[in-house]
Amino acid sequence: MNSRGITGGQSGSRVLIQAASAVDSRGEISPAGILLDGHRIVEMGPPESIGAVEDAVVVDARSEVVLPGLVNAHAHLDLSGPGPWPYKGDFEQWLRAVIQLRVSSSPQDVSQAVARGVALSLAGGTYCVGDIAGMPHEPPMEVLDGSSLHGVSYAEFFGLGDAQDQTIARMQSTLDHNRARGSKVRLGLSPHAPYTCGDQVMSAAAASGAPVAIHVAESQAELAFLADGSGPFRSFAEMLRTWNDGVVIPRQHPIDYTLGCLGERVGSNAHGILFVHLNYLEDRHLEPMLAAGVTPVYCPRASSYFGYPHEGAHPYLKMLEYGLPVALGTDSLLCLDTPDRISVLDEMRFLHRRDGTRANQLIKMATTHGARGLGLDEGVVDFTPGEIGGVLAVRSGADESNFSGILSSDEPPRWILEPVKGVLGAGK
Repeated sequence: MNSRGITGGQSGSRVLIQAASAVDSRGEISPAGILLDGHRIVEMGPPESIGAVEDAVVVDARSEVVLPGLVNAHAHLDLSGPGPWPYKGDFEQWLRAVIQLRVSSSPQDVSQAVARGVALSLAGGTYCVGDIAGMPHEPPMEVLDGSSLHGVSYAEFFGLGDAQDQTIARMQSTLDHNRARGSKVRLGLSPHAPYTCGDQVMSAAAASGAPVAIHVAESQAELAFLADGSGPFRSFAEMLRTWNDGVVIPRQHPIDYTLGCLGERVGSNAHGILFVHLNYLEDRHLEPMLAAGVTPVYCPRASSYFGYPHEGAHPYLKMLEYGLPVALGTDSLLCLDTPDRISVLDEMRFLHRRDGTRANQLIKMATTHGARGLGLDEGVVDFTPGEIGGVLAVRSGADESNFSGILSSDEPPRWILEPVKGVLGAGK
């Protein structure tokens, strides 16, 4: 009996995983059996429902919990070089340090940082990632596309006021170049935030039809800037050289303003639009966000790292209860307390310990909600028959091996079935 697992790309032979428990967006089965044929789920259920499979290699995971490959809906893999940074309480100063890191990094430095981020993501059980590709855009895209991670590489752009036409032209050029080359990883656009991008830039990104990720309502400084142009982000815009005489202060909450920039990319057309962070969402935003069809992304450890929100709790539970498909992200390694991996498994653990968040909510946030937000097939991150992106096993730190047990532990995941570098076929 094989106790370790199989490598990615296996075909032509079947594998039977015997697990203490199997968990996906539909729930948990304990004990569980999963029959695989290459990267296809043939059957998943109680062991007795599958029975003996004479031609299958048996993988013994009877002391482990088995999960689909996870979805990290928001990461900055190009910031994986330095490792975790201490935070000194000044968000603007922290942003300046990040800008300086990027300015001082050569394309080779960026490629090496992204490669490290890819390795740490795989060590964390990540199958799909929504990665923000800072300037230059090409190294992160190329490294990600050459890896076994799947997902979206969001080229990041800045442009306010009179600079918007130039930014829009660069976005279109980036899209045209990527269409010509073709790739496994999809190219998306990230108009950085409402305090660094004007309405024309965000509207053009939405109208492009590409996946879109926008940092929205992350800080109080952002709220102040959009309300009346005050606060530290005015000087930040000047530092980025995005401030000019054509800048118009919207005098709106960032969520209202950004929703207004989506144009016709709302409702059923909003598939693949992420609103990231949302630390300062108000109850009145729940209905318009649900109607718009955007996917909220919450990065719990990053918000805690910065002390956001300053008062009260993050509204992710309110959003879930209202029907919004909140996905999980990690943000950058700079904000994390796990230098050996980048994983939404640890985001689930953080919420389970702090808030007692229900297990069935957490697994959806870490799989199908994220896949939906990235505009990808949700089926490749669950155990329904058909293609599967990857299969993980996690040892529980508790006496009983179940999903609650691994949420209470700090054990790293391991791959039973690794992701493949190529594009999967028909899906489910």
